[in-house]
Amino acid sequence: MNTYYFEVTDTFGGELNYCWLNRFIIKANTLRGALNKLSRHTGLNFKNNGLYFKAKHACIGAYEYPSECDIPDNHWLERAETI
Repeated sequence: MNTYYFEVTDTFGGELNYCWLNRFIIKANTLRGALNKLSRHTGLNFKNNGLYFKAKHACIGAYEYPSECDIPDNHWLERAETI
């Protein structure tokens, strides 16, 4: 099982805005499985727009840390919710 790190925030003008922010740690076998868990938890339907995952019918986006990056720092992890 893999661990995925997501930030969910508002968007403005098609870009992530970070006016508010929710962080999630998701354990799933695939990225698609992680997005399914995130969608069920938030009640939003996410679709990849090439830069980030855009919520359908909402000004909300989810950003996944790339797998080649290190694990986020402790400050990030302390404020994350595990799904």
